[in-house]
Amino acid sequence: MAENLQSHCSVNARTYRVGRLSASDLGALAPHRARTDWALCPDGTAHFWLRVPESDETLFQKIPLTRRWTSLRDHTLIRDGHRVAEATLPQVGWQPLPIYITLDLPQRGSPGMPPPPMALALIKDSNDRPADALICDGVTFATWAETAFSLRLECLHFACCADRRAFVQGCPLPAIPGTACYQEGQLWLPCGYRLPDHLWPELLADVLALGNNRMTLLHPDGSHEKLDSENLIPATRASVRSSISITPAIN
Repeated sequence: MAENLQSHCSVNARTYRVGRLSASDLGALAPHRARTDWALCPDGTAHFWLRVPESDETLFQKIPLTRRWTSLRDHTLIRDGHRVAEATLPQVGWQPLPIYITLDLPQRGSPGMPPPPMALALIKDSNDRPADALICDGVTFATWAETAFSLRLECLHFACCADRRAFVQGCPLPAIPGTACYQEGQLWLPCGYRLPDHLWPELLADVLALGNNRMTLLHPDGSHEKLDSENLIPATRASVRSSISITPAIN
């Protein structure tokens, strides 16, 4: 019997390794989907036949198969650990792996992917930081400037935006209503708030692509406005009057 089997195998040289794979384990083939000589065939149940070249034995052994066979050239199958052919390999219905194993975009946050973006929210701060700037109503600032001493104006620079707000920088600041701000590098934060502990000013400036001449006004809700530093002009009565209608400097 052994001699007859040996003679049979010499005539029908083994060419494929065949396995039975559960449909739930198809994902294990994803790393091999580009192999054009690997194929799948549904068996009418919740399983598939897998056929790979015998030269891929090392990879074949790593697939979670329920059973394994060697296919002879006459398509008969000899199960691993056995010596007699016990079945015949299907001849139709074979498809390349990509037909059953599609590529999906990985979910954000999965291994190897950056985490989803998180909204920036400032944290309330009990530290009493001195104000270096003021965001206020432009008309209120202009009204104050009309009667302010020249020495009080000389220490100030300002810029206006489209909604007639003014950003006033200097010391001492006008005693008018507004949001007092302090400076952290290229960032301006409202007094009473700070950045989260994991975020430092230099990193946020890089993320916002501020470059060398831009600043950002941060608000408690995480929104921000960018300001070109060259748009800050010296405060004089004439410049403040005309600035209410100038091209916006804050965007």
